[in-house]
Amino acid sequence: MHSASPYNRRLVSIFFIVLASVIIIPQFPAAFAGACADEDEDGHCYPEDDCDDHDDTVWRGHSCDPSITAIYGVMDDVEDLADAGSINQGQATSLLAKLNSAIDKIEADKINTAISLLNAFINQINALIKAGIIDPKDGGDLITSVLGIINDLKMG
Repeated sequence: MHSASPYNRRLVSIFFIVLASVIIIPQFPAAFAGACADEDEDGHCYPEDDCDDHDDTVWRGHSCDPSITAIYGVMDDVEDLADAGSINQGQATSLLAKLNSAIDKIEADKINTAISLLNAFINQINALIKAGIIDPKDGGDLITSVLGIINDLKMG
C-alpha cells in the first residue's frame, strides 16, 4: 500500500480549507446580526450608519437631516413619559403628531411650517407643565431640545 505523497496531502488540505471557508465564513454575518441595532431592517446599523432607524429609506449619506434625527430623540423622550405614566396616551399622541408633522415638513423643505409645528409642541408642553401634568424639569428638557432643533433649522 502506498502512502500519499506530500503533494497529495497538501492538495487535500487545501481542498478542505477552501470547502470549510465556503461553508463557514458566510455564516459569520448571520451570527453577528444581533449586534446591529436595525429596527427598520434597512441593513444599516443605528446609530453608526443609520441616522433614522424609524425609516428604512434613510441612512447616513442618504437623506439624513440632523434635525430629523434630533426630533426622533424628542419622540423617544415623549414615549418614555407616556410609558412612565407622566402623560396619558392621548397627550403623547398629540405631541408625537406635531413632531411627525414637523419631520414631514422638513423633508418637504417647508422649514417655516416645521418651526411652527415645533413651537406648537413647545406650547403644549408648557400647558402640560402649567397644569401640573409634566414635571417642570422633564418639560424643560423637552423644550430645550426642541429650541435647539428650531435654532438649527433657522441656521439652515
